[in-house]
Parts: sequence; structure tokens; C-alpha cells
Amino acid sequence: MSFLIGALKIIFLLGFLVFIHEGAHFLVAKKCNVAVREFSIGFGPKIFSKKKNETNYSIRAIPLGGFVDMYEDDINANNENILKENNANSFLNSSKSKRFAITIAGIVVNVLFGFLIYFILQCGVQNVTTTIDRIDESAQSNLAMLQGGDTIKEVNGQKIRLKSQIDIAIASAGKEEAELKIERNGIIQEVKIPVKKITNEENNTVSYRLGVYMKKADKTFENQVYYAFWKTAYFAEMLGKSVSSMFKGNINPNEMVGPIGISEMIVETDGFYEFFYLLAVVSISLGVTNLLPIPGLDGGRLLLIIVEAIRRKPLKRETEAQIQLLGFSFLIMLSIYVAFNDVVRIM
Repeated sequence: MSFLIGALKIIFLLGFLVFIHEGAHFLVAKKCNVAVREFSIGFGPKIFSKKKNETNYSIRAIPLGGFVDMYEDDINANNENILKENNANSFLNSSKSKRFAITIAGIVVNVLFGFLIYFILQCGVQNVTTTIDRIDESAQSNLAMLQGGDTIKEVNGQKIRLKSQIDIAIASAGKEEAELKIERNGIIQEVKIPVKKITNEENNTVSYRLGVYMKKADKTFENQVYYAFWKTAYFAEMLGKSVSSMFKGNINPNEMVGPIGISEMIVETDGFYEFFYLLAVVSISLGVTNLLPIPGLDGGRLLLIIVEAIRRKPLKRETEAQIQLLGFSFLIMLSIYVAFNDVVRIM
């Protein structure tokens, strides 16, 4: 039974994200009057297929992907205008702006959907303010400078809106002293205080904490929306830094996770919150990964459209096909490498 539940969780999460990604490509293509040969959820043999106008709608046996197959040319091998009867256009014969919109649609939907789910999840949790409730008994040295009711505004020059930002700012500084800006009775004050050093002898690591307890936020509608908004904004900021590192080549390929690794994480989710949190993270990751300027991904096609706009003339069809083939070859090799690492990690 646990195997069946795990399989259903994988199929639902990955299948749904692929559906909205490919569905966005499909809907924008239709809006731009670009003909679609097939809209498929899954790969491999067809389980279900139905044709309407020029489009085949299908469900295939392997539910870990999908595709939107758009007509590339208007003329078929018999020199017949195969789209004229449906008053539609091919993808390559459409304007650059339409091709750009169709290509980026899946990325935008995955990213926005992920952030929406993350925001909704944060609306339902108990939040902690940045206002001090009391001082930790083991941090008595802070009593002279901090007191209950103080609101922390900055830590080491970083503006603070969330309690988690306080922890990260102190931990990342790696110092036994922190510079704070606090608000007390409506007046902003600057203080330097010692932070609590915690040594973990098991793994020989050192961490730092402020040594104060913060007040819980009242569960009002305004507070829940306020904290959900800033948590989502902070999540986006952290994601932006990760993406920047990825584009700069600072991500170790061994740290990458493929469908096998993601499937393992899906199976191990426990409860509603964990499952939908992973849904949000994977959705955003799918959008960001597709933004990479690698031929074979949406980002690669966007790059070719931009190059065409700069050159003010399209690439030769043969050249573009060779670039796409090279990109697909690279992606296949990368997928095999990531899958191998996933299996090694699991074993």
C-alpha cells in the first residue's frame, strides 16, 4: 500500500507540474494562432488519444514528462499548405514576439505557481515577530542592552523583517559579536552585543545565536498575509542567489537532483504541508531549469530567438537543427550522470 501511495504522489506532483508547464505553451500557442500537432502528457506508448482540428490530445504511458509538438513549417512533403484549412500558422513562420511568448509561457507559469503555493502555505503557519519577548538565561550579558519589547530592525547592516533573517545574519557573520539596530519606545538605537557560541562536538561545528526569545505574532488576517508576503519575498531572494550561482557555474554537478532523486523526496514527504512545500519548490526549480540557455530547453530556444532579433535575420533551419541536436545530446548525457548520482545517493 505504501508503494502505491508513493507512486500516486510522484505521478500527481510531477504529472501536474508538467501539465501546467506544457499547458501554458499550448494555450499561448493557440492564442497566437500557432498550430499544434500534438499535446501530450507523458512519454512512450499512447494510452489515450483524441484529435480535434489539427491537434492530437494524448496521454502516454510514462507520466514523467510531456510535450507540445507545434508545426514547424506550413508546407508538408507534398507541397500542400496543411494549416490553411484551419486558418493557423506554423511556429517558425510566426513573429519573434509570438515565439518568445509561447516559449517563455511554461517557465512563467511554473515559477508563479510555485510562489503562489508557497505563499498560501505560509498563510497558515504560526509566525514569530522580530520583537523580543525575553532574554535567554544563558545570555545574561545581553540584559544590560536588550529588553523585552525591543524590536530588531537590522542585524550587521541587514534589514530585518523575519525572525529567520536574524538567525541567518548572525550565523553567516560567524562572529561572537553582533551589531543591532533596535526600536525601543519609538526610538531607534544601535547596540553591539555578544552572541551565544554553540559548539557541536559530534560534527565539530560552531554556530552562533542571539540568545533571546521572540514574541509570537497574533494570528490575524493582516499578520498572516504580512508574514507570508515577506517569507515569500525572502524565499525568492534566496532562490535568486542560488540561480545566480548556477549561472556562474558555482554549483557542483554532484549536488544536482534528477527525477529519481525528486521522486525519492516526494515519497518521503510526510503530511500536507511537506508535500505541497515540495510541490512549490519543484515547480519553481522546473521553471528555472528550463530558463537555462541550453539548446533543447526553453531557455535555449529563447536564446536563439534573441540571437535572431539581434542579427535581424533567422538562422538557417539546418544550423538551428544542429544546435538543438547538440543541446539534446548534452541534456541526455547530463540526465544519465544525474540519474547515476541519484541512484548512488539512494543506495
